[in-house]
Amino acid sequence: MKQKHSDNFDLLRYLRSQKKDGNIVPYYLASKACLEYLKITKPFKNYFYTIGLYYGEGACIRIGTTDYDLKRGSLLTIGPGMTCQWLNTSFPSNDTLFFYDDIFVNNFNRLFFYSLEFFCPDEKSVMQLTDRQFMEMQQLFNTLRAIADKPEAVSGILYSILIISQKYFWNLYRGNKKELNGKEHIVVKFRELVSKNFSQYKDVAFYAEQLHISPKYLSEILVEYTGLSAKKWIEFHVMQEAKYLLSFLNMSVKEVSYQLGYTDSSHFSRAFRSYEGQLPTEFKNTVENPT
Repeated sequence: MKQKHSDNFDLLRYLRSQKKDGNIVPYYLASKACLEYLKITKPFKNYFYTIGLYYGEGACIRIGTTDYDLKRGSLLTIGPGMTCQWLNTSFPSNDTLFFYDDIFVNNFNRLFFYSLEFFCPDEKSVMQLTDRQFMEMQQLFNTLRAIADKPEAVSGILYSILIISQKYFWNLYRGNKKELNGKEHIVVKFRELVSKNFSQYKDVAFYAEQLHISPKYLSEILVEYTGLSAKKWIEFHVMQEAKYLLSFLNMSVKEVSYQLGYTDSSHFSRAFRSYEGQLPTEFKNTVENPT
């Protein structure tokens, strides 16, 4: 299948439009056959959430600037705002669910998403499960596959998958912690907001207002729990996206600056040099002509 590709290509919207039964739901459960049929190898923006369980080896995906090889027991988690690229068109058996957060609008309070750290773009996007964890997760995905045509039931199974995945994540990366405290909820909510809005909003005050706290208090919490201020977090997201666009897409520095919300490319160049220690043109040349 040949796909027309643009930076605004929404994979989930496209998959939903292909359904023949007229039942438009806020999710799509893909499989090995579906992913191979799509043959999408160009970068696309993740405007939705992705969680997938892989039963064999052979898939490779680039998320931001990091490449992941997926194998048996790999649990893939991607949140909105990330640029992705499948690096091959051959896949092992898998169950991969693409969904919008409004899948929970009538069933659960979507605030629980803010505790799902693995959907934040600065976190690792693949967890390698133990044999026991893999068997547990496989049972849940088997159930999900069985009721995929029943939207009222999908949200319940998905909720279970996400909550259990969070426990796996905490066990693997957070010293087996049990829950987030109040300040940590603010941190995760802030990171979620930044991942969706960094191109348009680069002022700390915007995010503080969304969280109903002062900019100073927001930065104090972030420094306490992450070591970085709110301004540094925003800068991190902007520059990670800039480096990705300069590295993997055929875009000029001017085009990159405009896509990142800068009205003047010289302002972008100065910000990039301050962060990276070199001009974006120098960075792009280094990537294209490595020594």
